[in-house]
Amino acid sequence: MVASAFPKSQQEYFEQLRQPPVLALPTALLFVASMGGIGCVWYLSLTGKMPIWLGTIANGLITYLLFSVIHDAAHYSLSRVKWLNESIGAIGLFFLFPYAPMVLLRWVHNKHHSYANGPLDPDRFEHESPWWQVPFRWTFFDGAYIHYFLKRGQSVRKRHGKELVLFYSGLLSLFVGALYFGFGFELFMLWFLPSRITLFLIAVVFVILPHYPAMVAQDEQPYMATTMRYGWEWLLTPLLVYQNYHLIHHLYPEIPFYRMHRAYFVKYDEINRQDISRQTAFGLKPENIASHLAYRQSRDSTIQPAE
Repeated sequence: MVASAFPKSQQEYFEQLRQPPVLALPTALLFVASMGGIGCVWYLSLTGKMPIWLGTIANGLITYLLFSVIHDAAHYSLSRVKWLNESIGAIGLFFLFPYAPMVLLRWVHNKHHSYANGPLDPDRFEHESPWWQVPFRWTFFDGAYIHYFLKRGQSVRKRHGKELVLFYSGLLSLFVGALYFGFGFELFMLWFLPSRITLFLIAVVFVILPHYPAMVAQDEQPYMATTMRYGWEWLLTPLLVYQNYHLIHHLYPEIPFYRMHRAYFVKYDEINRQDISRQTAFGLKPENIASHLAYRQSRDSTIQPAE
């Protein structure tokens, strides 16, 4: 039996970091602040106290923060009380993109964790964007997620068929009602356009920056499939909502986002003994790309052609 690389107290502390709390207070506070902000924006915009175009921008930025709540709920790390975890996650998801219920989002996102950077990664849609398609692909990647689910999620649709039918029936009724009562423009400006801003930010912060250059797949070498971004942590940690430690999330997805930096320092020696993917705070290091290319060449050289 191999002894732990850490004292027992450190190992116990790490296991505590992996356990979901009864309620993750930082995540819950972020949820309350985000929902309060969205409510204020809707009120101010609908009463004419805020220009609706400003409400569009404000809601786009607020729901970017709300995504961290949804993301943790998708990994069951918001609360170990299941109904509480699911309720908060579903409410947040409704204000971001209600047409993708939690069962859909969770299934597709877990596929990303299993196949990150590989051909079955749903996020390939963003990584493979030609530069001239970036504005469209990064703001509409939810469409690619839904296509991925429809193409590969037959088992999920069978298992949750009634739930999905009820959900979409209720959602359609709400949208028809909003249009009937003359709120179509407000819905477009305060929900649809903000969701495009949020999706662009999510693509940058949760997809592109954490996985660049996306050359090594998760099932090949998990330590190289996800990037650690070093430097300016005082700024990037709150700005990226701890996703500068995204490698920790892929190694231990059950850890709440606000604990990832602590988990990294507990596992510092163990992780840095690996050939991990490193980036500077704001840069895209050529040597990082070189190490990925070297890994792929080494891998390819070991693959013997079939006789």
